[in-house]
Amino acid sequence: MKKNACLCWLLIGLFFILPAPVVMAAASALGQVEEVTGLMKIQRAKQKTWLTAQRDTDVFFGDVITTGDESRGLIKLVDDSIIRVHANSKIVLNTMISPVEKKHSVLLFFGKLWNRISKKALRKKVFEVQTPTAVCGVRGTDFEMASYEDGTMLVRVNSGEVEVDNEVVQETLTANQGTQVSFEEKKIQVESEFQPDWDQDQARSRENLLGNGEKYGGYVHDEIYKRRDHLKTLVDRASDLKATKEQLKQKAAESKEKGDLATYESYLTEIEKISHEQRELNRKIAYHGRRLECHFGLFSHYGDLAKDPEISKHFKGREYILSQLDDVEMIYDEFNVMIEEGMKMSMEDMEDLMDEMRDKMKTFKEKKNSASLFDEMN
Repeated sequence: MKKNACLCWLLIGLFFILPAPVVMAAASALGQVEEVTGLMKIQRAKQKTWLTAQRDTDVFFGDVITTGDESRGLIKLVDDSIIRVHANSKIVLNTMISPVEKKHSVLLFFGKLWNRISKKALRKKVFEVQTPTAVCGVRGTDFEMASYEDGTMLVRVNSGEVEVDNEVVQETLTANQGTQVSFEEKKIQVESEFQPDWDQDQARSRENLLGNGEKYGGYVHDEIYKRRDHLKTLVDRASDLKATKEQLKQKAAESKEKGDLATYESYLTEIEKISHEQRELNRKIAYHGRRLECHFGLFSHYGDLAKDPEISKHFKGREYILSQLDDVEMIYDEFNVMIEEGMKMSMEDMEDLMDEMRDKMKTFKEKKNSASLFDEMN
């Protein structure tokens, strides 16, 4: 009896601490543009048109933000965190966040950012910046980073800590430390008093790409295929689990109706195991979706450069980029369907869990008003 009462209290606690579904977050502004120099454009999620950012322009979940030559913009989030987007950059805000994740995620396809993350934000959520090369998990307040066209990523921490993870190794950077990661160099070498020449490194990156587009395009192309296949495996597993869970629910209901409580409880145990795996799959689908979108964003940029009348004249390997572009765009369409399917299944599972919690809370409240609850707790 005590166990049942404790379970009710646990469910009530979970009801209040579980994050709201993604669709709820999408309705509210994440922040506002506070400063703009030059040209800064914003494309809303699932929209084709672009708007010119101005001071006080709201930014939302899934916004794509770009800056032009000699341009920059400053975005202040509702939690008082600040993101400064430097010239010739492209980012996406908080795309593909799982309903079981508590985090802000910025995708940096290419360009440079300066970030000051508020303590209030870090108390509530994890803050990460994903690039095609690595993921930076923020544990401190002030850092700057760049992701350049040849896949080179630079990070310098001014205060606090940043964990750099390229899925081969992880390293934590502290104040005044930094590192450089690339498609070719998987080792993360931590350097003290790291002082990169950002502009020079950006120019060198452009030279590398234009000098061998097939090499760098090949890196990104291979990552897209690898992650697409892995993501498909995750989504297929999520589909199988959903079907198995429905079957177990039906069998559990039949056992309960027959009064076979031992079998009923064994089915509930199996269902809980599946629910746990579904939540983990939800996180993995969202994570690999973000990683894959970074690679799509960079390869799409390669395509834009290959089509540019002036740049294409000096772009060695542009033929390879153009020959793969349609294929990559087709995979991107397939990817969107997979993500939607995978996240939809995850959302349905979360909604089922919330419905179960509401039923438990209703039962608990009814019992609370009766003497039987006192008997159970004692």
